[in-house]
This record gives sequence, C-alpha cells and structure tokens, in this order.
Amino acid sequence: MSRDVIISLQFEHEIDFEEILERLAQANWAFLRGEDSIWYMADFDWREVPLNGLTEAKRDMRASYEAGETIAITTRLPDGEFFANVMFHEDRTSISLIPLLDYRTIAHLPEFADLGWYIESFLAPCRDLPIVRTEASDQR
Repeated sequence: MSRDVIISLQFEHEIDFEEILERLAQANWAFLRGEDSIWYMADFDWREVPLNGLTEAKRDMRASYEAGETIAITTRLPDGEFFANVMFHEDRTSISLIPLLDYRTIAHLPEFADLGWYIESFLAPCRDLPIVRTEASDQR
C-alpha cells in the first residue's frame, strides 16, 4: 500500500532555493541521506555525491532551477532521526517537504504521521518569509 505525506509552503513572491537551504542549514538541517552521501535531484534525475560535494550539488541544482525545472535535496531534520526531501518547484514560489518512509508518528496514534511536528520544523526557519499558504496531507 502506498502512502504520501507532504507539507507545502506557498510564498507571495519568488524565493531562491539557496536562501531556503541556508536557512535550513542554520536551523541544523543536514543535507545528506544516511551518513556518507548527499542525494539531490537535477535534470529530473536523482544523483548522489560524497558529503564534500554540496557545492557540486548546488551548482547542478542551480543549472536546472535556472532552466525552469523542479529540483530537490534530501535532508536529515534537526532531530537527527528523520529524513525528508525538500522540493523547490519550477514556479519558484512554492516548496514542499516530503518525509521519507520512516515517518515520525503521533506517539499515542502511531498510524498517523505527526504533521504538526513536520510543519513546525519546516516553518521555523522560514517564518519571516512572505508565506501565503501552507498545506499538509497524509494520504494512505
């Protein structure tokens, strides 16, 4: 059975993806998957580089972003336990957080993803940006 969990933010105007990456980094988000590599999407293809390859990943992402494509990077959230993909959409005014398979769940309701925790984690570094809409869903 498939499950889709997603949190999306819509901004009043275009926001550059590197500004969001910087804000996430300052909030202790790590750009890695596992302990040994960075995963990112550019040219509609997921790629993997060593941990010291963030500059290369950003360069590839920039080229795709400037070409009007959606780009993404895998992150480890500040708690150090959960991972998600952050997608920067081609419209440049929206981004999405897509938690990866081992979702953080509500302690006393483990069948439900803890959307509140994900939203709070995602909004905190972006709270002073001109957010005009937030959406969250957990579809099973």
